[in-house]
Amino acid sequence: MSSDARTGDDGSQGGLAAVSWEWYDVLRHPRRIHLLAALEDEPRTLEELADAVAAREPAGRGEIRIALVHNHLPRLADHGILEWDGEVARRTVERPLPVDDLSGLLEDGDRADERTLETLVHPVRTRLYAMLAELDRPVSVDTLAAELVERNVDSLSARSEARLALYHVHLPAMVDVGAIEFDPRSGMVRGPNRSTPSTN
Repeated sequence: MSSDARTGDDGSQGGLAAVSWEWYDVLRHPRRIHLLAALEDEPRTLEELADAVAAREPAGRGEIRIALVHNHLPRLADHGILEWDGEVARRTVERPLPVDDLSGLLEDGDRADERTLETLVHPVRTRLYAMLAELDRPVSVDTLAAELVERNVDSLSARSEARLALYHVHLPAMVDVGAIEFDPRSGMVRGPNRSTPSTN
């Protein structure tokens, strides 16, 4: 296990707490998100992974297979995110990112995907995205700020600091790539695939 991994709040390894800044840099590639989503439930062989990733991307299966072997699998293994023995890969950290949600958001396999990941694969924004994807109702900026401070996400230690960062940096960036909806007037935020926030 990588020394970057930290113990979560429940004492177990995994979750967003296990993700270091170095990991975020490694994961800013759509194919790596699709690869990790394919490994969500169980280990997979190289051929199974090539098929799973090819089903999510317009690139040819042969090209994908070569890239997995020579780039993506070794790089993720080097950072302790998965184990790769040359034949079978398995996730070593449980849910380092909301990979299923991110993979679903990355549908076209074009440069917009890279821009989306560049925006969302960030300590604060992945925490927000994971939280909002689980909710079926709008949530206030104040509630999100309190959660970030409680979890000490990206060293945010004061609600006022977190609230300002949400209003002026993180939420607008996430809206810009279509990941969430945010109404600055009401201060309400909705997660992916939800209806427009209420302004009442």
